[in-house]
Amino acid sequence: MLRLRFIAMMLATPLLFGCSDGLQQKTYPVSGEVRWNGKPVKGITVVLRPTDKSKFKWQEIPQAITDESGKFAIHTYTSNDGAPAGEYLVGIALMDAVSEEGDDQVKRDLNAPKFPTKYADPEKSGLRATVNTKATVLEPFELVD
Repeated sequence: MLRLRFIAMMLATPLLFGCSDGLQQKTYPVSGEVRWNGKPVKGITVVLRPTDKSKFKWQEIPQAITDESGKFAIHTYTSNDGAPAGEYLVGIALMDAVSEEGDDQVKRDLNAPKFPTKYADPEKSGLRATVNTKATVLEPFELVD
């Protein structure tokens, strides 16, 4: 009897731990670049909003932040894991505002570029991306005044 319980427990364990992976969609590496008036921009947040949200069980938001060369690698569940394959609307915004604890004033770098607000809203930005079922390098996002 003890042996049957042990076997039943061993068979059930993968089912219990395997359920969490079933909620995550398969992701594919996605990278790209953001340029402002032809120059790479650091610290820009890139957000991919799926055109078909029904595939996203957790309402995941694939996103990234550009490095000093304006390049980014999208993540959805873990660092640099990419995004599920599909069509996306893209939002791009400067989100590097810093507020010290207890301070109600938001501090911004005065030299940071001032993007038109339309780029922050994926519905209005005019930017789109397609993630393929393999590693995808997006065309650079060229933002202008």
